[in-house]
Amino acid sequence: MPLSYRMLQIAGSPAGLLGLDELFNELTAAGIDPADSQLASLLLDGIKKHNYIPKPAENDYSDVLKREYERFWQRQQSGKPIAPRNYGTWRGYPREQIPWFPTITRELCNDCGACMEICARNVFERDQENHVWVAEPFLCMVGCCFCKSACEPKALFFPKQEMLKDYREKM
Repeated sequence: MPLSYRMLQIAGSPAGLLGLDELFNELTAAGIDPADSQLASLLLDGIKKHNYIPKPAENDYSDVLKREYERFWQRQQSGKPIAPRNYGTWRGYPREQIPWFPTITRELCNDCGACMEICARNVFERDQENHVWVAEPFLCMVGCCFCKSACEPKALFFPKQEMLKDYREKM
């Protein structure tokens, strides 16, 4: 069976990762909770089995992986069944393979939430510190950037529209 594929935003850039769902299920089955002191190393070691992680980026990967694992853990603990999310396709490509979603520049963002108000797709959420973050990048409509227009501090960035020309309709 092929490994799961997910794209996450790591240090403001999209990163496609293989086997993340399998790793999260394995750690959960082993009883590793988000507060475990070894979680960061377990996540990095596990993800490196199927992915290349540049050494200088390990801390960035670790932070994002811990946050994603905590979300996974909380959903698991809620008792609700967890099914892989189907983000659909765009021009015949699985949505997870299209790196179209906003990137927030932390230094510019004032956490006003204007992006959350204008986005009808629930791409953004607030974290525990009340900071806005891109929680569901693949819910973002490919080609849309209305939230960028609403962002007064200009903290949101998107890929260039020309990038989408590389995605021709699959036959």
